[in-house]
Amino acid sequence: MDTLDQHIELDSDKLRINNSIKENLITAAKWARFLAIIGFIFTGLMGIGSLVLVVSAMASGFAPLVIAAFVYVGLTIVMIFPALYLIRFASSIEKGLNSNKQGEFDYGIQNLKSLFKFTGIYTIVFIVLYIVYIFVIAQLGIGRLF
Repeated sequence: MDTLDQHIELDSDKLRINNSIKENLITAAKWARFLAIIGFIFTGLMGIGSLVLVVSAMASGFAPLVIAAFVYVGLTIVMIFPALYLIRFASSIEKGLNSNKQGEFDYGIQNLKSLFKFTGIYTIVFIVLYIVYIFVIAQLGIGRLF
């Protein structure tokens, strides 16, 4: 049996969570809940703003503004997911650790994985969009303005 960090004993099939790790995870879950609530609030405000923008854009009939409005609605929908993953992580980790239910704990960890996966994919997409945007600016010769 190997000992890691003097508190966690690892053998072939067993991982133990000591009180320090449990406290750290519960603290992380509390912060995750706070960030999720803030995320839901800002997503709601963004949703209201996007609906106002859609109505204004449709009334004006200005095509670029209509496109921007619908992009804004799409981004609003996308931004629900990080907050959802965070709130699920927070709830499940706390339930799992407080009740010693492995299934709840596992579900919390799955949502943490989903949050990081989502954030990674989102980051890659925006890096690619920025590269395309810079390439388009360079091709149009607009880059001289910057």
